[in-house]
Amino acid sequence: MEQAREEEQSEESQYQTLAEEDPIMLGAGVFPTALSEEQLAAATEKARQNLFGSSKIFHLDAIEKKNYVMSDIINNRAEEHYEKGKILFNKGLMEEAIISFNKALNLDPQRKEFYLRKAEAYLFIGDFQSSVLNYRTASNLDPADESLVSTISHTLYIQGQYLFEVKMYGEALEIFALASELRPANQHYHMRSIATLLALGRLEDCLQYVTKQLEVVPSNPDLYILRARLQDHFSNVISCYRDVSHALSLDPSHPEAVSLMSTLTQRAEEAEARAVNKALEGNMKGAFHCINKAIDNNPIELDYYIFRGTLYRRVKNFNAAIDDYLHVLDKVNDMKESETYLKTQRQLLLTYNDFAVHCYHKGFYEEAVLLLNQSIKEEKQEKGLYINRGDCFLRQCNLDFALLDYEQAQELDPEDWRVQIRIAAVNNEKGLLSHQNRNYQEAEERFTTAIEGNPCMSQYYLNRAKTRQILRHVTGSQEDAVTSLLLDIRNKQIIPLLTHLFPGKSIDEIMASKIMESARLKLNTSLQTAAALISKVLQQRHPLRKEPKARNNKTLEADKEGQKSAYGFVPCINDKDLYDEIIARRNMLTREIKKSLHERKPLQVNRPRLQMAQKPLESASQTSEDASQGKPYKWRKFGSLFAGGS
Repeated sequence: MEQAREEEQSEESQYQTLAEEDPIMLGAGVFPTALSEEQLAAATEKARQNLFGSSKIFHLDAIEKKNYVMSDIINNRAEEHYEKGKILFNKGLMEEAIISFNKALNLDPQRKEFYLRKAEAYLFIGDFQSSVLNYRTASNLDPADESLVSTISHTLYIQGQYLFEVKMYGEALEIFALASELRPANQHYHMRSIATLLALGRLEDCLQYVTKQLEVVPSNPDLYILRARLQDHFSNVISCYRDVSHALSLDPSHPEAVSLMSTLTQRAEEAEARAVNKALEGNMKGAFHCINKAIDNNPIELDYYIFRGTLYRRVKNFNAAIDDYLHVLDKVNDMKESETYLKTQRQLLLTYNDFAVHCYHKGFYEEAVLLLNQSIKEEKQEKGLYINRGDCFLRQCNLDFALLDYEQAQELDPEDWRVQIRIAAVNNEKGLLSHQNRNYQEAEERFTTAIEGNPCMSQYYLNRAKTRQILRHVTGSQEDAVTSLLLDIRNKQIIPLLTHLFPGKSIDEIMASKIMESARLKLNTSLQTAAALISKVLQQRHPLRKEPKARNNKTLEADKEGQKSAYGFVPCINDKDLYDEIIARRNMLTREIKKSLHERKPLQVNRPRLQMAQKPLESASQTSEDASQGKPYKWRKFGSLFAGGS
């Protein structure tokens, strides 16, 4: 006890001495008992000796030295197993090599090359899953090595290809998907995924996959062709054509793109031929179906749009026809002298005209005028446009504008009977207005012009007869009245006028008078002139004929061109109606004259009238006017003369 107490006192004195020797610590007044490192090491050694005496089993230096020696031994042994595995690998003994590599890894599991060799050995024996597992472990040991990622993805690709060949498409798709995730830029992996989807019959998923890849790689023509074929399978012909066009724009000589484009073009031509045949047969629904297929397969062929526009015109879908023609004109806007542009421009004008005629018959005259204005703006040498616009103005009672259009049409074709008839109608209307305004001289001139333009209208003669009666042109008024009677014996407006112009005359006396003979000669001359002109116009018209059932190629081509060029300008008032009216009036005139000559009916009145007693004519050449000059009227009682008896 005393010895221990002495040792403690000796240590305290040493600590005190050290503190006194350190002026800095003394000055700071902190850690007065702090020890130096030498003192701490000496104290540690003393404590170890007190516990274990002279034994060196737990000596730190010896332990570290022994561990170093063991590490070298383990590493050397692992290297031996690795080298042995390499030798076995080169000899093709893959299973023995794998055992050696496993022994090496058991001794040293942090060596990347051991895993790589083991992965290669597994790959040679077809154990792809174990190979990929070892490659992934090696990659985890060295994440900076990008080549390992490529190796793993390539191994997965080989595994997927093997599964694909043995028709395990579902497993192959999963493996290809893993490879694509590791190397998204490798399009070959994506293509194998697409091929696997095709093998599985998952075409919709395949289409979506290809579309997604095209968003990443828009410059791959093969992907466009693949998607085009898928679109064609789903009958999305428009999208198919678009993808083929993209592929050709990227590679104009791409064999599959050229072949597929040729197929689409051939389909379009066949569809157009079927459309023409169905249109000629009158099957418009089938014709539209076929021409739409032609446009879907080859949307850059402008003739298809022209043909479809013609079909729309025939079914009176004018807005759709105009859209097709405007589409063509927009495409060839830079080639205004080309045949396609000129043909389409004319078809567009025809459509505007037909649309205007349709509006005319529906009573939409203002809309019709607007459409015809658009047509005339583009084509100023087509008389049919002026005629139709004049008809619209005439319906709107805008006589001045109507007359200007008709006169313009007459300048373009002076021999057109249709224009003369219309000008006559306008002059008749203007004559009636002048008559109402008591401008009788101008009214007579208008009626005369109307009669010259259309000598078949009974009403024109009757109107002029009334005007001449007011102007006291008795002979001219009488001639007009009897001419009106010859043209339309059923017109009840003529009887009162004849009663005033031929007082006391019966129908026999009027028919036997020189005035009637003169009027008949003049009328026959006018009608013969008009009939000759009408016959000439009718001969110039193309006759309607039925198409034969059997058609050769030349006939089919001619019909196709005829369909494309369609028809001429349709008039608001059909030519046939005008000619039929003229012919009917002439036939009626002939029948009525023959009937009147045979039956010799008197003028009929429904009420008693006063009639002047006249002296019989002294000679056959003496007219009723000569006989009545200077003679006083003698009134008779109501008798048989009131009935016009002879």
